[in-house]
Amino acid sequence: MAQPPLRTDPPPSTARGRVRRARLLQVACEHFLANGYDGTSMDAVVAAAGGSKATLYRNFGDKQTLFAACIAHLCDEFLARLATLDIEHPGFDDALRAILLELVDVVGSPRHVEFYRLVVAGAGVPGVGEAWYRHGPQVWHRLLTRLLDRHARATGDTPATIPHGTLAELLFDSLLAHLTIETVILGHAIDRDRVAARIEAIVTAARQLVAPKA
Repeated sequence: MAQPPLRTDPPPSTARGRVRRARLLQVACEHFLANGYDGTSMDAVVAAAGGSKATLYRNFGDKQTLFAACIAHLCDEFLARLATLDIEHPGFDDALRAILLELVDVVGSPRHVEFYRLVVAGAGVPGVGEAWYRHGPQVWHRLLTRLLDRHARATGDTPATIPHGTLAELLFDSLLAHLTIETVILGHAIDRDRVAARIEAIVTAARQLVAPKA
């Protein structure tokens, strides 16, 4: 069954209100990461962040909405460096490699491992799956699609057999699945040599799929 749309309340209109909301959100994120969804209460968030329970409810409505907002916020935090990646000037291989290496750094961090487990455990909370997908995988998909589109324009390639949006998902999923199994399921630290070889295999496969047709 499809999850309901993620609630997006308008931000507070004053600077003080925005600071207070950001403080509540950050404290809530840390509580959810440390204690899980069931182990976190609105009272505990207010006690740690300061302020009133009325302010917390005015900003987020209820615990489910607060949790979904935290998932979105943490995704944005993990992906902040993506905005600084230059995919316009490097060659296709180097740009794809840079994106995939950033994915390794994000998924391989201990904080992200705990975050991913939190998402899986709380996936049944309304809005959480949508928040994670919209602020996580879809961001990577869009970036990879931009790279594939840029490469096609630069090479004058004919339309790809695999649509760029679909290929972007495949490239992302092929590495994410490996990293998730290693870090989240098996609890291993990332083997950099092994993952570097996997990235090169992905880059090689991608290059062959997008090479200009004779």
